[in-house]
Amino acid sequence: MAESRPESLLRYWLLTSDLPDPTPQVPVTDRWGREVAHGDLGYSDWKILLEYEGRHHAEPDQFRRDVDRYSLMGAGGWLLLRFADHHLRTPHIVLDRTRRALLSRGWRPWQR
Repeated sequence: MAESRPESLLRYWLLTSDLPDPTPQVPVTDRWGREVAHGDLGYSDWKILLEYEGRHHAEPDQFRRDVDRYSLMGAGGWLLLRFADHHLRTPHIVLDRTRRALLSRGWRPWQR
C-alpha cells in the first residue's frame, strides 16, 4: 500500500499504463539480507525504485536520512527515480522516465 496520496497517484498512473505493475514499499536489503531501506514503489526484478519527495524531505534530519538511504540503495545496485510535487501535473514524464529506466534494465514491453 502506498503511504501518501502522491505515491498513490504515481502508482495509479503506472497501474493504468502499459508498464509492469509496481510493488509498493519495496524492501532494500544489504549483502547479509537485512532490510536497510525501502522504496515507495519499485520493480524488484529490475532493481528500480521510485520515490516521491514531499516537502518533509527538505527538513535537515530527513535530508540526512535520505542521503544515507539513497546511498544504501545505490550500493545495492538499485536505480532510483525521484519525483516531486511538480511531477504530479505531468504523468507523461513519470511514465516516460519509468519506461526508460525499465528498458535500461532489460525489461521489454512484451514481458508484461
